[in-house]
Amino acid sequence: MTNSSRASSRSGPRPSRDSGNGAGTVIDAPLRLRKGEVPDWSESAEVLVVGFGGAGAIAALQAHEDGAKVIIVDRFEGGGATAYSGGVFYAGATPFQRQAGFEDTADEMFKYLSLEVGDAVSSATLRKFCDGSAEDLAWIQRHGGEYSGAAYLEKTSFPPEGRYLYYSGNENIARYAAVAKPAPRGHQHVGTGWTGKDYFGKLRKAVEAAGIAVITHSPAKRLVIDHDGRVVGIEINALPTAGDVRAKHQDLYRKINPLKAFNSGPAEKVIPECRDLEARHGSRKLIRATGGVIISSGGFVYNLDMLERYGPVFAKNYPDLMRLGSMGCDGSGIQLGQSAGGAVGYMESIFSTRAISPPNALLNGVIVDAKGERFIGEDAYAGSLGRAIAARENGTAWLILEASSYRLAFKQALRPGGITPFMYFYLPNLLNLLFGGTRKARSIEKLAKKIGISPQALTRTITAYNGAAATGTDPLGKNADKVRPVERGPFYAVNMSIKNRFGFTMAMSLGGLKVDEETGQVLQESGSPIEGLYAAGRSAVGVCSIGYFSGMSLADGAFSGRRAARHAASMSRSKAKVAKAPAA
Repeated sequence: MTNSSRASSRSGPRPSRDSGNGAGTVIDAPLRLRKGEVPDWSESAEVLVVGFGGAGAIAALQAHEDGAKVIIVDRFEGGGATAYSGGVFYAGATPFQRQAGFEDTADEMFKYLSLEVGDAVSSATLRKFCDGSAEDLAWIQRHGGEYSGAAYLEKTSFPPEGRYLYYSGNENIARYAAVAKPAPRGHQHVGTGWTGKDYFGKLRKAVEAAGIAVITHSPAKRLVIDHDGRVVGIEINALPTAGDVRAKHQDLYRKINPLKAFNSGPAEKVIPECRDLEARHGSRKLIRATGGVIISSGGFVYNLDMLERYGPVFAKNYPDLMRLGSMGCDGSGIQLGQSAGGAVGYMESIFSTRAISPPNALLNGVIVDAKGERFIGEDAYAGSLGRAIAARENGTAWLILEASSYRLAFKQALRPGGITPFMYFYLPNLLNLLFGGTRKARSIEKLAKKIGISPQALTRTITAYNGAAATGTDPLGKNADKVRPVERGPFYAVNMSIKNRFGFTMAMSLGGLKVDEETGQVLQESGSPIEGLYAAGRSAVGVCSIGYFSGMSLADGAFSGRRAARHAASMSRSKAKVAKAPAA
């Protein structure tokens, strides 16, 4: 007879502090075992992965290759935010770049990322990330990933159909190019549309081929910690395999589609419905992990309580956002780590993207805030632009255009280069131009009054910009070929504010659990690791926790997932050696 029932009742479920109506899975206090206590484990593995998205699949495959028995647990059927993503992987010095005529190096990639990453990770870790990025991409290929050297070199947020290599960040912006030799490093997985589904599909097939066990429709509820403070397993809430409960559960999951316009508000009705279904039908089971538990269950963009705490401007305007992620991005993985004493970092770092282009004619304009002041070069990466707008007063911004640029933008939108660029980039900007509150006036002064900005301030800004345009330079670093005067009326003001629902502002969380940069182990506030507990992907602080652009999340998921898996697998081998060692 075991002591599992006594241990379960002793700890007792305790709702997380972030478990209000705006939360998803409620994480309970850890089950802490007494010395000699043996729970009634339903399953056992050496490495247990919580979350079957990109980082989780990669961690599982790496641990399996290192000889560990692996189990993956997922709240739904897998895919997560990865399957909804654009499928872009950021890497340098790859054969696909060479096919396109670029001789990139890890050194140039490191120089560039040093400008973007900030202090999210140490210089040594960033160097490892850069030095290993080509091999990480090759590793993905060995597991079925498909890439191409077909390049698109114009400024874009996403390449047109049939092109898979592009400048996914700010590499070609003048102030970055002055430091690091530009090269396109965004490697989109081959496929149609947003190819995150194809990227994850290959990983799923590799997991299946490896015979790795995947337990689906089973949200993790709490950690199991032994008397020495080591994490030795988790408790899940498994939904029944018989009947239609799992089908209903997955149907609720599908209702939260981040790529569906105006879906963010209605999602808040689905989240508690899903949580209630789990509470009614789930049964608790304990799963052992002798080597370690790896948390890779995404961020917290679908947890309004956490979003209000760490990104209030986004929580305030959540119905108007496109929240990038799946229903599984509810912060539960981060809270799972916190329940064991894990520290968090960069939680206020919320990625938001507001694309000015395509159409590229919109780059001819001048973006200003509520005070009528410029604050960023208009051709900056969409994520940099979104972050900058979110930091302005009330997240307010306007794009000031000449009529000629406004009309040209409409013409360019009729030549999008494929259905996917049209649907996700050209069409949203067209809808914003038409329905997002665009204002028109014959003079800058009259336009300023229409949008609630000081006429004197806006006139001063436009005059200064036109003066710079006459010399072909820009103090904010806008590329010379995009610096054109805004001087011939009538003029237009396009609403670029966070709260503009027709602006289609995309958002996701970047912060997470602090981890040891050598092992991936979750750290306590003291800086000491929690034995047996790891984090990867968007559940952890990583290379893109400050400066994100397309491809960095998938690349960091591979880097951090493989790192955690290697160490967890090595720990399981060490424990096995100790267990087999003869007594002295």
